[in-house]
Amino acid sequence: MSKVKDFFGRLGARLRITDEAVIKFLPFAGWLSLLALISIYTSHSADKKVHLIDNLSKERQTLEAEHTETKERLTKLSLESRVIRKAEELGLQQPQVRPEKIVIKE
Repeated sequence: MSKVKDFFGRLGARLRITDEAVIKFLPFAGWLSLLALISIYTSHSADKKVHLIDNLSKERQTLEAEHTETKERLTKLSLESRVIRKAEELGLQQPQVRPEKIVIKE
């Protein structure tokens, strides 16, 4: 048992924290703290960018779907049969005789 006590006694003497040791360690501790803060900042910055990219991707998908729906609706509205029906509702009639093409010779 005395060997164990002697071992821990010598170890404690070597590992004693004195004011000089603390002062010598402060610049290194400050450097480690600065590196830790930079690491945390970059991690949060990367997370923000990931969330921003995700939100923009969702918005892009929504706008693409809206564009497709609008284009489909316009295609349906521009069909000749629908245009004729809408014109008849306004009191317009389709001409019976097709217009002639005017050709100007120089």
